[in-house]
Amino acid sequence: MININLNYEGTMMTEIPRPTSRDQFRIAIICALAVEAEAVEAIFDEYYDGDGNSFGQDPSDDNVYVNGRIGNHYVVLIYMAGMGKCKAMTTTQHLKWSYPQVQLALLVGVCGGVPYRKDGPDIFLGDVLVSDRIVQWDIGTCLPTAFVHKNGRQNVQGRPCHRMESFLAKVKAPHERRRVESIMAEQLEIVQQSLGKESAAYPGVDQDCLYPPGHLHQHRDFRPCGKCRSCRGCEEGNICPEALISTCDELGCSDYAQSCRTRPAGELYSTPKPALHLGPIASGDTVLLSGHARDQLAAKTGVIGIEMEGIGLWGNTSCVVIKAVADYADCHKTKQWQRYAAASAASCTKALLLEYTTGPPQVYPVEEKAVHDRDVQVALTHPRLPFQSGRDPFAKIARVSTLTGISDTIKMVDALYISSSLWFNFSIAALAFVLGYMYASLGARLVEALAIGCDWSYAS
Repeated sequence: MININLNYEGTMMTEIPRPTSRDQFRIAIICALAVEAEAVEAIFDEYYDGDGNSFGQDPSDDNVYVNGRIGNHYVVLIYMAGMGKCKAMTTTQHLKWSYPQVQLALLVGVCGGVPYRKDGPDIFLGDVLVSDRIVQWDIGTCLPTAFVHKNGRQNVQGRPCHRMESFLAKVKAPHERRRVESIMAEQLEIVQQSLGKESAAYPGVDQDCLYPPGHLHQHRDFRPCGKCRSCRGCEEGNICPEALISTCDELGCSDYAQSCRTRPAGELYSTPKPALHLGPIASGDTVLLSGHARDQLAAKTGVIGIEMEGIGLWGNTSCVVIKAVADYADCHKTKQWQRYAAASAASCTKALLLEYTTGPPQVYPVEEKAVHDRDVQVALTHPRLPFQSGRDPFAKIARVSTLTGISDTIKMVDALYISSSLWFNFSIAALAFVLGYMYASLGARLVEALAIGCDWSYAS
């Protein structure tokens, strides 16, 4: 089967063959929520699994994978078993067992956003945030009146791998960012069509409500819950459990929304395109539902968003967080924007991967495809591979040949045979030398004994 692919500019690309092993995958995409993974699946150009995971995985690996291709990249998608840094850490550890050659993990999904940046444009719901570093924000000191975040160098995690860091520096340039945003907008339409236009549609400018940090999601005097008057649950700055599961319309919060935020020209009464923002992102195990805490954290660390899994990935692999804003990390948080935000994050991921290159190259030019196929055929029929004994080193290489490059396997076998032949010849030569030395010594002693015997007989 011949695959003809077009790049984003519309010109013909080189053919991209199906990978032969898990070791050819360099990029992993990790999603904590099903709605996030569903959006990511919509950006795959090709799936390799068919009826199941044809590449297999390590027996100790409990992850669930989807193997495929996005642009020129072989990509493995991982469904996390839950949210939080511990789940993320376990997921990446298992990933390394089955896909040891993965160089970059992309954490794709939804997050809370900081509406106002210190040194950049405002952030709106649906905009996409891309991390250039991760700040662990839930480590600090709990005082009687507040939680003091420990803002030390040890809590700011390392940057992405050098190649990705250089690529993100390029994307930060205004003209390059606008070009990526244009690709994002086109990819977003494709994702929305795949998911269903209505399910992942833009909720509307009037639904992008930002409330003052001090405005709590609680019952008002004119809309009591029936219990608050006796339990005082929504008085003195508190929020009762009933209010937490109520909508802003039910509580009358909408009357206080800052809906007239400054938007780019032409976007106030139309469907805005998601903007791309690059900067530090806060990560921790706590769901942040406080406008005051959000603004204090942003003022102290400069973060542009808050999420829960990124900090768990850094210990095992280089990571970039790509998440779209689904709420403002305050107590008015809802899930209304989740599906659209997930689609925006997936479209940004596709746009970035179309521009990003990994090494070593994963693409075979068409004229080299015949040579590659011939190598595979030769490897499968190589006379030195079909050994069955578990103790035979060549049998082990034969089993490993499906996990490594085929041509490299042939070279390994040939090298081992040459090495074995040299050792065999050296051993024979050494044995001959030892035997020769022994025979020479024995002969010398025999001659000496005969000479002594002759001298004795003459003396008699």
